[in-house]
Amino acid sequence: MNEKVTFEQSLERLSQISTAMNDSGLPLEESLKLYGEAVGLIDVCKRRIESAKLTVERIETNGTTTA
Repeated sequence: MNEKVTFEQSLERLSQISTAMNDSGLPLEESLKLYGEAVGLIDVCKRRIESAKLTVERIETNGTTTA
């Protein structure tokens, strides 16, 4: 998964995948491909959220955004 994709872009793509997968006419192979992409996007989002959480904790503790 491309790490340069923003959190918001990842969420948008997940929304598109969800919509496509709700299409009952989607072939199984395409559904599996989209599912795999979604799993990767979810992982990217989780890592970005964890990073943001650590940044907030650092700000609350130290009053700074530097690592």
